[in-house]
Amino acid sequence: MVRSIDFKSALIGGFVVATILLLTGAVLFTPTEYYGRFQIDTNHSHAFILDSATGQVWSEMFPDPQVGIGGHDPNFFAPKTYPHSTTDP
Repeated sequence: MVRSIDFKSALIGGFVVATILLLTGAVLFTPTEYYGRFQIDTNHSHAFILDSATGQVWSEMFPDPQVGIGGHDPNFFAPKTYPHSTTDP
């Protein structure tokens, strides 16, 4: 049994494959300066984020129910690579 491939179908298939390859290659590129830029450290009651490019540190102290103290940095959960306000709204 011999089958012939229709030229029009092969051309459409080639365009579909090329389109898929182009779309998967068009992802956002992150510059290498951002790799490893942020360091995160935690323990049972504190969390720290260090921006190694600027030296800025954000900290969060989780409330201790026995002592009743806790601290909150308003920018701890804010995006770190975009400009943001350092004051509470």
